Amino acid sequence: MSKQLFTKKVIGTVNHDVPNAIFNALSVVGDINGDGFDDVVIGAVNGKLVWFENKGEIGEWKMHTIDDQVMNLECGGSLVDLTGNGLPDLICGNNAAGDGVYWWENTGRPDEKWTKRLIIKTGHTQIHDTIVGDITGDGQKALIFTNQRTGKGTRIYYIPIPEDPTVSPWPNVQIIAEGKWEPNPNSPTGFQPEEGLAIGDIDGDGINELICGTHWYKYNGKGWDGYKFASGYLTCKCAVGDVDGDGRNEIVLSEGDPVIYGKTQGGKLAWFKPKGDITDMWEEHVLEDNLLDAHSLQLGDICGNGRIDIFVGEIGVADEQRKYKIRLPRLLVFENDGKGNFTRHLIDEGTGIHDAMLADTRKKGFWIL
Repeated sequence: MSKQLFTKKVIGTVNHDVPNAIFNALSVVGDINGDGFDDVVIGAVNGKLVWFENKGEIGEWKMHTIDDQVMNLECGGSLVDLTGNGLPDLICGNNAAGDGVYWWENTGRPDEKWTKRLIIKTGHTQIHDTIVGDITGDGQKALIFTNQRTGKGTRIYYIPIPEDPTVSPWPNVQIIAEGKWEPNPNSPTGFQPEEGLAIGDIDGDGINELICGTHWYKYNGKGWDGYKFASGYLTCKCAVGDVDGDGRNEIVLSEGDPVIYGKTQGGKLAWFKPKGDITDMWEEHVLEDNLLDAHSLQLGDICGNGRIDIFVGEIGVADEQRKYKIRLPRLLVFENDGKGNFTRHLIDEGTGIHDAMLADTRKKGFWIL
């Protein structure tokens, strides 16, 4: 597989019409209107929040407005049906200039703006990641999110989704862990708050665990026990899947913003496997190093052979005029032989991306967005 087999298609352009829009931070994929095709939600740091309607066709997609003016929006949003109408609503938090987590209600009327509601204000800024799932084994779906700028490292919050999600703020807030960080000598504090969330069963007991950065967490009936499985990875993106075909899930990490936070050589992409005791440090398998802020990490059968491949994309390092320095950013696919051995394929150079998703947008195989 090579980049000649991939053709870049533009589905639309968002004109934010504000001087401080900065860039599109939020990118999530889901079937917004229930027609069986995955649509794309895009949101600026400051600007518009929109979704592009997918009708399974090549070409530009119709844009619909969710919110005319969002402020201080972060990446790491989630689409989940909170109201029970069969359509996904949107959850996302604030960046370093805000301390709130919000949700926007999808009414199913495509030309109508969505209603925004507050879930929680934490008192600390930057909610970089959100995820929804059952990590207690009781069937209760919950919102889990990270809060980076607490002054002591990342705090991980857990909130069961209430029966009435319109209540504000949501009740029964719990803290899974706090003070989670990795050493960073280039930071004024000397440490880097953890980032990245994933959910999956990694110990084989049929109950999901939570992965955040270089740690994983297991519910013990009253709270969560935390275990460190890796070290030295800054600002992680996390994914879970059976990488080597042994029937057990492994963990994949890429360093999302290492250059931005002073690790000028770039960051790693690697997968990790327990060596024996799952609570000890895991065995590291490095696939790539010196990546220029690989803030996009996704797993999926990209090559169509029934195996879990890895997609990673770089933001790239740019100057104040937004011209790329060092080299052009890349989109890479690592093709899996089914046993955890990978062949790297370059599919694009020059397209810097942030929080890209994998989705089967035409029901004919994965497209990269």
